Amino acid sequence: MSTSESSSSPKDKAMSRRELLATMGTATAGMILAAGTGWSGTAAAEPMPNPMQNPGFRPESVAWINVKNYGAQGLGRFDQNDAPAIQSAVEAAASLGGTVYLPPGRYILRSSIMLRPNVRLVGDGPGASILKAAESNLSMVMGLGTKKNAVEGLGFEGMGATSPINVKLTERGVYFEKCEHVSVRNCHFTAIVNGVWLNDSRHVSVSQSSFSQLFAYENFYEGYGIFAESAANFRLTDNRFRLLKRPCIYISAGSSYSIVSDNVAQQCEDAFIVISSKLKPSSYHRIEGNILSAEGLENGAFAGKQGIVVRDYCTDNVIVHNIISRAKESGISLTGDGAADDERPFGNIVSGNKIDQSERGIVLLNSDVTTVTGNDVRRVQTGITLETSGNADGSFSRHNLVTGNMLSRCLTAAIQIAGSRCENNTVYGNAGTGNGETLADQGKDTSKTGF
Repeated sequence: MSTSESSSSPKDKAMSRRELLATMGTATAGMILAAGTGWSGTAAAEPMPNPMQNPGFRPESVAWINVKNYGAQGLGRFDQNDAPAIQSAVEAAASLGGTVYLPPGRYILRSSIMLRPNVRLVGDGPGASILKAAESNLSMVMGLGTKKNAVEGLGFEGMGATSPINVKLTERGVYFEKCEHVSVRNCHFTAIVNGVWLNDSRHVSVSQSSFSQLFAYENFYEGYGIFAESAANFRLTDNRFRLLKRPCIYISAGSSYSIVSDNVAQQCEDAFIVISSKLKPSSYHRIEGNILSAEGLENGAFAGKQGIVVRDYCTDNVIVHNIISRAKESGISLTGDGAADDERPFGNIVSGNKIDQSERGIVLLNSDVTTVTGNDVRRVQTGITLETSGNADGSFSRHNLVTGNMLSRCLTAAIQIAGSRCENNTVYGNAGTGNGETLADQGKDTSKTGF
């Protein structure tokens, strides 16, 4: 605390929201956090507009422009370049607010397709109309500052060139920067470095699309199905991910107000869904109904490294009704590095999730005012763990509530509070059988009633 702060009178000093929540009971705090979003913890501050509801997007009221009428071949020949012809069709559609149609074929791109406002790019289905990159580090379809765009029914195949150093200029199927009211639907991304990338964009929808066998080397910016940075009011729903080396969905840099729901991942190496942010909060995300699936796995194989990860400065998020099977390290984890008091998880809700066959079920590391309730965790080493790392200002786990969870066959302990820097947590009303210990409590001032 600075000298100026310590000299202030208590009545003259306004109490912050963080301090207010920390002073009241964790159950009360959980209810306030759930209610404060306006609709059961859901994180939309305003309705999410559907770009297709705009009159300029109704097929019966706009022009449909066939790229082959502008010279596109779609023959898959690398001595050809279909990008200029497709771009000409986009420019023609821009003046009409129309739809650019790509008939079945494999279209070779040596430059990016630049979207214009009110233009829809539509194929005959992701297995029929395919865009194929023929240059390295190409963003195949780009929207820069545009509005009311849709990309639908297309397949994306890249060159797959990776880099051993961290550079942001990487291959992407679809790239939106500073765009609004745009969508990607029913597309397939394969043999490419990144699928969909959202940068500083608003009201974006990515749905009913699939991502498989994406490439990554040592570059941090490679290998993601969907990557969102500094984005807001976006929806990622009903997508499929398979054989990815990096997180399937990565949300970063203060992105807020999203719905991530009904996505499925199989046989991936890293985490399924990651929310990670430093410096500015990443808040009001609803992560609901997603499945990390063990379907088709051999005995002892893992579906991914982790299920859902909420890391560092992430507040007021809701993780609810997800199914996580065979995550190697943890099903759901909320982790802060402990370096600073603010830059770590605070005020999040983890409720109604099912976690099966993982090293650890739910982990709170340097996390405060988290409500963990109604989860079903089974066949793990430790069911729910509260712990800290380091000795810095943020190396605490405090005022967390763990109640009403079903914990079964947790070999080491159903609930573990690891260390004296876990302070003033509340544990009660949990149940389960076949556990090693029910509650292994090494914390400080834990409030508990039974298990």
